[in-house]
Amino acid sequence: DDGTAGTGFEFGILCTEGLGINESTTDLIVSTSIDIYVNVLEAHTSGWTNTAAGQTATISSDGSCLNADGMPGVLDSGTTARQDMTGQVLTGAPTLSNHDDAPLGNQTIDMGQRGHGLNASGYGSWPYIVSVDFSDTNDVDYGGDSITVDYGNTDDETSISIANGNPAARAEVHLTITDPALNIDPTGVDIWQFDLSDNAKENTTVEFATNGTGNTAMTPAQLGEMQCVNNCRLSSDGEAVLGAGAGTVDTVLMTETGANTGVFESFDGAGEGQFETIAEAAGDTNTVFSYGGNSVDMIITYNDATISMDNGGGTWIPGQAATISVNDPDANRNPTSAETLSIGDETVIIPTIKMGSPLTLATGTNDNLSKGAAATQTSSGQTDGVWIGEDIGQTVYGLDVSNTTDNSERLRITHISNTGGAIGDTRATTTWINITTGHTRSNIIDLPGTVVLSYDVSAPADALGATGISVYMTDAGDNSTDTGTSGVITLTTSGAVKAGVLDLGQDNTVSVKSADITQIQTWTGSNGEAGTNLATVNFKFTHAGTSDGFTSTFDYAIAADICNFDQNNGSLVHNCIYRLEAVETGDNTGIFEGTVEYITLNNSTTGGSVSGEHAGNDHEVESLLGYVAGDALAVVVMDAVSGSDSIRVVYNDTDAFQVGTKIGAQLETVTHTGVIELDTDSYGVADIGTITITDADLNQDSGLRDTYQNSSTTFQMSITSAGTSVEQYPFSGTITIIETEANSGVFVGTFKVPNFKGADMQLEYFESKDGASSAVSYYDTATIVSNTGSVSLDRAVYPVPWSSGDLYN
Repeated sequence: DDGTAGTGFEFGILCTEGLGINESTTDLIVSTSIDIYVNVLEAHTSGWTNTAAGQTATISSDGSCLNADGMPGVLDSGTTARQDMTGQVLTGAPTLSNHDDAPLGNQTIDMGQRGHGLNASGYGSWPYIVSVDFSDTNDVDYGGDSITVDYGNTDDETSISIANGNPAARAEVHLTITDPALNIDPTGVDIWQFDLSDNAKENTTVEFATNGTGNTAMTPAQLGEMQCVNNCRLSSDGEAVLGAGAGTVDTVLMTETGANTGVFESFDGAGEGQFETIAEAAGDTNTVFSYGGNSVDMIITYNDATISMDNGGGTWIPGQAATISVNDPDANRNPTSAETLSIGDETVIIPTIKMGSPLTLATGTNDNLSKGAAATQTSSGQTDGVWIGEDIGQTVYGLDVSNTTDNSERLRITHISNTGGAIGDTRATTTWINITTGHTRSNIIDLPGTVVLSYDVSAPADALGATGISVYMTDAGDNSTDTGTSGVITLTTSGAVKAGVLDLGQDNTVSVKSADITQIQTWTGSNGEAGTNLATVNFKFTHAGTSDGFTSTFDYAIAADICNFDQNNGSLVHNCIYRLEAVETGDNTGIFEGTVEYITLNNSTTGGSVSGEHAGNDHEVESLLGYVAGDALAVVVMDAVSGSDSIRVVYNDTDAFQVGTKIGAQLETVTHTGVIELDTDSYGVADIGTITITDADLNQDSGLRDTYQNSSTTFQMSITSAGTSVEQYPFSGTITIIETEANSGVFVGTFKVPNFKGADMQLEYFESKDGASSAVSYYDTATIVSNTGSVSLDRAVYPVPWSSGDLYN
């Protein structure tokens, strides 16, 4: 077939003369039983080649493959001269040697030393395919070697298998078929397209798709010419639980695993299937796939998940990583890869730790963020739910928004349309996502302690190819970046951080701050808006104007949470949510793991006047919240009144009836009491003293050695002179204690003893606040004593009289 029927079997142009330039008669014997000679000027058989205009090697006959311009072949329609065949069947033919280094298109080119040539575009008389009529059994001999080739139907050599015979919803379906009959091109990868719904043999849709998917389906007669009987047809007995993936169930591409393997798969190297099981697929649904007289079935199966949280035994201390393990075969959607439960993937369930009562997009009073709520779109912004568009007003997206329904409290956003301009308009280099929360300005400014915004917009940022991300919070529901108004908090305008934590009190112009911190609360609203106005979180993405990943059908999830931590005001709240992006332990295991450790806030020196202070309390808590997401979480807790808090991770397990059941695991945190020690009970003036403070709560970074400095909130040395009760503080310099090693919780520092002989010296350590009006202090004391001298001679008896010049000590 030369492709004239539109099947895609483009073998080339039929040559009426041979390819050689020499008058030889027998160059290559293909079979001892068939008299065929190749590369002979006076050839006795036909052949197919890929030709192109401009090939000018000298030959007298227009029917020769060496005269591409004179070829009599025509294109499929029969009206256009065939000169450039770009979709040939043979895709990986070996390159011929160009022994005389003649440039392409040269009249004297002699590639392969047999007169082959290519034009400047790379088309010409190579590859050359010989047409041979086979018998049922054929012997190919060369020298003393012989190969037997069987020709005919391959039903007995076909097979079909499925990698995941018991998937749950949204699983990539990995089918594999084996059939030598589909291996048309031994030099490259073949591709075939099937319609699974065509079950009757006479109606089966089979297309050769190696050179494109625009070919016509092969007729039963053409399949018969290929010796296909039961093979060459892939079908299923139903499609109720099958949905589109990389393709659709009506256009399933089966791709050969490599050149000449005859093995074909319904998925790519990343494991993305041509089709997948649908969302909420009905449990126990049985689907049978058939090929070549063989069958394999797939049954939708939902498994019970389990979750555990293990620190290896013993007391769980700050900085110690505990392993969270979720065993859920239903979450194993791709059998060929170790998957990650990503926050931006709206379809996965995220193991979640929720401490206290953070303000999330799933809580509050805005019904427009509830399931099935369509966002009202206006060109200038809106205060009802979610508004997404380009700031030049070209494209505005129609949306559906809902909660992701698991315990992670993320917002799912589904684009359903776009208006105003073309997606990817080169003029549009900024896109806004504005979410009106369910929380009022008054709700937020009344939160005790330090208030932060924790967010994750990785999915839209990646789709847009964002090179910059600015974040604002407003109380008027618009895109304003006017930081001079009292209604806009500018949280960041630099960098492209897709997930982070930002302090709502960092802006000197508009701020949310507790009264115990120097910067006061100044978020009072703009244009007279009431405190009952719902707060809006505004994300501005800067990107290339040609971004096309942000489509009118894009589906994704984001998170935006308001967390607060209050140590110095005494309420000891720690309200925040942490989402574990657990990673599968290996291909097809269905076991997902991550780690969690905890950090206890303490009375560090943040907010004081000493340079280089440790950011260990709630004033700079955002610096400790770098792990609210990912596969290694760090939960920030307060020094609990009761002495312990439970950190509990929750996972939603979905059963066959699509009912989600929360399962969880937990460990207890422990608040430690510090132990302090001076290295001796008395010191002389100018001695070097050593301080040792042991307190696991001071260990706030498990990977580095923490350091603290003396202050009125951490530790300090004091002197009480003899005869007075008035304390002096002669240590004018900084004393620094350094953790002995990462994660030890033991801190050591040194100091020089001042000249206060006879005075009492006291080390005071301020334990973290436990709800009392002041910190609890612990002490160790020592005395500064006078240095007492001594005298001695080097011997007890000396000779008398002394000799002149003798030296004694």
